[in-house]
Amino acid sequence: MDRRDAAPAVRIAPTVLRALLSAGAGAAAGGLLGAIYLGTAGALLALLGGLGAFAWYLLHVLNGALAESERRILQQLGRPAAEDETPGAEAREPDPTPEPQAPARPSAATSAPSAPSAPAADGPQGEVTTPPNASSATAGSAARSDDILRRGLRYARAWLQRGNPIARVGVVILFIGGAFLVKYAADNALLPLELRLAAVAAGAIVLLGFGWRLRHRQPLYALTLQGGGVAALYLTVYATLRLYALIPPGVALAMMTAVSLAAAVLAVAQRAPALAVIGFAGGFAAPLLASSGSGDHIALFSYYAVLNLGVFAVAWFRAWKLLNLVGFVFTFGVSALWRGSGYGPEQLLSTDAFLLLFFAMYVAVSILFALRQPPNLKGAVSGTLVFGLPVVVFGLHGSLVADIEYALAWSAFGFGLFYMALAWALFLAGRASLRLLAEAFAALGVIFASLAIPLAFDEKTTAAIWAVEGAGLLWLGIRQDRRLARAFGALLQLAAAGHYATGLLAAGSAQTPLLNAGFLGGAGLAVAGFLSGWWLYQARERLRPYERYAFWGLLLWAVFWWLVAGINEVERFLPWRWQIGAGLTFLVGSALLLDGLGRGVRWPAAFGTAPLLGALLLVLGSLGALEAVHPFARGAWLGWPLLWLGYYTLLHRRDSDDARLFPMANRWLHALGFWTLAAVVAMELQWRIGQHVGGVWPVLAWGLVPAALLWLGANAPVWPLAAQRTAYRFVAALPLATVAALWMIVTSLYSAGDPVVLPYVPLLNPLDIATMVVLLALAGWWQALPAAERAPLRAGHPVLLPGAVAALVFLWLNAALIRAMHHLGGTPLLFDGVMTSTPVQAALSIFWGLLGFVAMIVATRRALRAVWLCGAGLMAVVVAKLFLIDLAATDTLARIVSFLSVGALLLITGYFSPLPPKGKDIAEESE
Repeated sequence: MDRRDAAPAVRIAPTVLRALLSAGAGAAAGGLLGAIYLGTAGALLALLGGLGAFAWYLLHVLNGALAESERRILQQLGRPAAEDETPGAEAREPDPTPEPQAPARPSAATSAPSAPSAPAADGPQGEVTTPPNASSATAGSAARSDDILRRGLRYARAWLQRGNPIARVGVVILFIGGAFLVKYAADNALLPLELRLAAVAAGAIVLLGFGWRLRHRQPLYALTLQGGGVAALYLTVYATLRLYALIPPGVALAMMTAVSLAAAVLAVAQRAPALAVIGFAGGFAAPLLASSGSGDHIALFSYYAVLNLGVFAVAWFRAWKLLNLVGFVFTFGVSALWRGSGYGPEQLLSTDAFLLLFFAMYVAVSILFALRQPPNLKGAVSGTLVFGLPVVVFGLHGSLVADIEYALAWSAFGFGLFYMALAWALFLAGRASLRLLAEAFAALGVIFASLAIPLAFDEKTTAAIWAVEGAGLLWLGIRQDRRLARAFGALLQLAAAGHYATGLLAAGSAQTPLLNAGFLGGAGLAVAGFLSGWWLYQARERLRPYERYAFWGLLLWAVFWWLVAGINEVERFLPWRWQIGAGLTFLVGSALLLDGLGRGVRWPAAFGTAPLLGALLLVLGSLGALEAVHPFARGAWLGWPLLWLGYYTLLHRRDSDDARLFPMANRWLHALGFWTLAAVVAMELQWRIGQHVGGVWPVLAWGLVPAALLWLGANAPVWPLAAQRTAYRFVAALPLATVAALWMIVTSLYSAGDPVVLPYVPLLNPLDIATMVVLLALAGWWQALPAAERAPLRAGHPVLLPGAVAALVFLWLNAALIRAMHHLGGTPLLFDGVMTSTPVQAALSIFWGLLGFVAMIVATRRALRAVWLCGAGLMAVVVAKLFLIDLAATDTLARIVSFLSVGALLLITGYFSPLPPKGKDIAEESE
């Protein structure tokens, strides 16, 4: 077997020597404990301590040798050995400036199993670590527990188990023993106090020297000794100052500073972050430990500035995250304590200057850290430096200058400029390791610049600036394909809208129309939303699937805030009597503006939405007209014509487009304009007529206006009626015809038809003439419908529609008869009176008989079987009515006339039309 593959021999002499040293330390610790607690029997405890330490060390050496032998055997068998099977095998971080190493001594590889086989690396906890073994893996998984106490205990155990656990336990015990020794010597006055403290300090220096000597052969063991020596020196100085008051605070502070700097130098030289953390933590704690209570903040912060320069110097050579965090926490934690307890307004300039100096130092440290390795911005340490630093510093700075007007605004603006300039410089550097940090600085710059706006302006101005800024960020995110920038830009616009809405709720003083924060804020939101939507539309093919249709939301967002801003402006600055007209004009102008902008930038969604917006405005305007005194009130006499003109302009442009948004909605958009025109004109005519004359005249508008539009829709030869004939002749006409029919029903049942200023003439009075006009308009509309459009109205029942029309005419004729008798003969007009009035009932019987007679005669001549049957049915109803209603009026002339008249009509009918004709096809009859 090759000598290189043989199990390493254990050097006897060095091993025994170290075992004896361990035994001596164990005996000393055991003896001290025994002397304190057992008195003269402490010698036995000293013996047991020495033997235990001796045996523990030998077992540790044997365990290392066995593990190394097992690794070599597995390599011989062809099985790879796990990295963590070699105790003390560690990897050191690559260093850009390698240092010359002392030549390894022949016995270094075999003198102790803990000797390193590779350079050590900085572990995640900021110290030299071994590869994770079973215990560290267990501790790592347990560290995810929510129990803070258990996590702390597991962390302490993992710290003891990493590296050289025996040495670490020994250092801990040595500290305890030293403390007991000092206490014992003090209690028994064995030596002078100064000599005892000097002896402890000398022992700490010996540990440092011995650890430095062993730094190449046993680095873990050496670092443990040096860390113990540094801690012992700190405690010695602290005890000398606080417990015994043997030295002044200034001397103690100088001593602690020297210890801190020495520890930093040793740490950098040996690549030992744990030692650096111990040294700097003691240095930062030194002013707290050695404080004299003078409250000299300049001295304190000057000292911290020197220490932070040391942290910066270490960061120049090493990327030690934990050390950076320790310096950050101590520096700004103590600064916060000073701000809360000892600060006075007269100390503003000096305190703020030191605060900004510390801020600049740790920004530089974060840049140096990024140069050494890419920053893990999600981690606790890098995230604290990059994002936590500006938050903490701005908070402390803000608490100092909060009483100065606009100081916070200018401060935030300054922070934003600083970070954006720094980000620009890092981008220009062109280093890959700085790219993520540059983006983080750019984001911080934007955030602080955005924060400066609400600190300097009111809500509405803030909304305008934030909205424009958000649009710019969204554009930048599109250009650079960064989702985070796009999301932040959209969120900034959302925040701007919240500020603007808050400002609208607060009452403000009158300002210049249009050139005020209220309108400019809403206009800023609208412009930013429109541009953002347009940019997203242009880049939709390059966006994520969930972003490709986001431009719709931003377009509607822009329209909404534009309308809110404009209507608010109208309400604030225009006289009350012009507000509705101006509002309608603004609304239609906004729709035309949207159409023009959309066509200008070739954005189909924008100019396709404009007619839909116009339709919505028509509906909202019509609903608003119901609440007004009359539709043309408060300047609406100008607004409504402009609204219809603008709306039909949009429809004309839409009709000329090859590709339309929602093409199936085209007919409904045209019909909606017709409906709103009918409603508004009818309401306005009713109000206008009612202002001059009463009676039946105002009601006529609801019948004549739909009738006129029915005729226009069916016969007008101009656009849009001719170009969109189906829309106006069928889609728009059906509701108008329904309204006209309902008007006939309502007026027949409830209107007296009083002409007021004119004498009442049967069938030639205003109501009956208007009814005949409506019937003619309905007939003309029906005749204008082609067969294809009539077919759906029959719905499979050819006689249903003609029957409905006949019933409508029959109702009107009866109402006309009752109204004529009421005006000329004073008979009742209401239903209860009509049912009990003998003259009215007799007249109805004779009238129904005449109608039945005419229907049957006409049906016989034209061979309309269905009409004959209707007439015969009406005759049957008349006969039944004679015996059930008219017969009750005994001994009256009206009853006699009704019976004689109906009987004569039946005789004549029986002669001319005794039987129903064979008739035509039902479909033909219905025509």
